[in-house]
Amino acid sequence: MRYKALVAGLLLGAAVGIAARRRSGEPLGGHRGRRAPVETDDGAVIDVDVREPDGPPAYAVVFAHGWVLTRHSWHYQREALPAEAMLVSYDQRGHGASTPGPGGPCSIERLAADLEAVIEAAVPTGLPIVLVGHSMGGMTIMGLAARRPGLFGGPVAGVGLISTSSGRLAESFAGRTAPVLLNRLKARAALIDATPLFLRAGTNWPVTRLTAFGAKPRRQHVRFVNRMVAGTPTEVMVGYFHAIMAHDKFTALEALSRVETLVMVGERDRLTTPAHARRIAAALPGSTLVVAPGAGHMLGLERPELVNAALKGLIRRSLGR
Repeated sequence: MRYKALVAGLLLGAAVGIAARRRSGEPLGGHRGRRAPVETDDGAVIDVDVREPDGPPAYAVVFAHGWVLTRHSWHYQREALPAEAMLVSYDQRGHGASTPGPGGPCSIERLAADLEAVIEAAVPTGLPIVLVGHSMGGMTIMGLAARRPGLFGGPVAGVGLISTSSGRLAESFAGRTAPVLLNRLKARAALIDATPLFLRAGTNWPVTRLTAFGAKPRRQHVRFVNRMVAGTPTEVMVGYFHAIMAHDKFTALEALSRVETLVMVGERDRLTTPAHARRIAAALPGSTLVVAPGAGHMLGLERPELVNAALKGLIRRSLGR
């Protein structure tokens, strides 16, 4: 395992330099590409956004976002990745602009089928693919590995797993205590969802700050994430929380051993703690593990230079392999 711990993580972030801090000036969540909605086999409509290069793409990066977020959580990564890449980001079903489908149990397996549908519809045949997932998005990639292991080492050349887990989250403090609270929220879903968004966002703020971020987050980042959380329907929030608690795809990691894999986590991640990242990395001896000092769960927002540099390295290794 190419282990990059706390100090090495800092060096990797510094390698990008001060110039990497320059932003396009696009407001958070403001990036827009070509919309390419995908209808799934059960009738859900997945809202897909494709940023295409000026010329033929060299490869595709497909982003899967986390629980109660949207595709806009990849703002800084979309901004920084090379121009020759096709960037495909989408809203998980029931999140953002994607519909929840006809009902039925929420599951990681269903999200994995959606990811497969997005890849088939949005990525040209023969184009190398790097999959990047945050939190529930990383679990979605593991679900795809369980569902279609032959994709890994074939079309899929690399995988980035950020702030995620291969299972055992039900054993955590949140897994033991949150279900009762969330089920009470579900019983009041109609009332909660009818409440104006700004009131919901105000109520959610302290929880978002505590659970999603590490030390000294930027206020604009907390506000940005909080809007996405508050905008997620209550039944979707509760349903996919239970799906995350039931998630167990440790054996599916074997398929990832055929590709370059990056595992990243914040040192202060309270939702998917560093122990989960280390468990994944230990199962994949050829993987690269990066632990970001002081960071929480929203690593792509809190440490964009670090994440972007690590993803660029993953892409180079994946295409070289």
